[in-house]
Amino acid sequence: MYLIYASEEAGIERADEEGKDRKYPYWTTGGTTRWVTRPYPTADGMWALDVSEYDLDESEESATVDAYSPLEVEED
Repeated sequence: MYLIYASEEAGIERADEEGKDRKYPYWTTGGTTRWVTRPYPTADGMWALDVSEYDLDESEESATVDAYSPLEVEED
């Protein structure tokens, strides 16, 4: 289950919110764990955030998608 964002920053903002709500060490003690998941680029220039384990509100739940097309990275 994914939420799609127009920018990486918007996806990170939502990931940060979840990390804060869960009181991850990054937010409480300066540890390294910050997010449950981070956003990944999509083939259409958007950013997908896996929210399968997030606590979503009703508007977020209605905006989720089951899959996305990842950005294909060319290997050298």
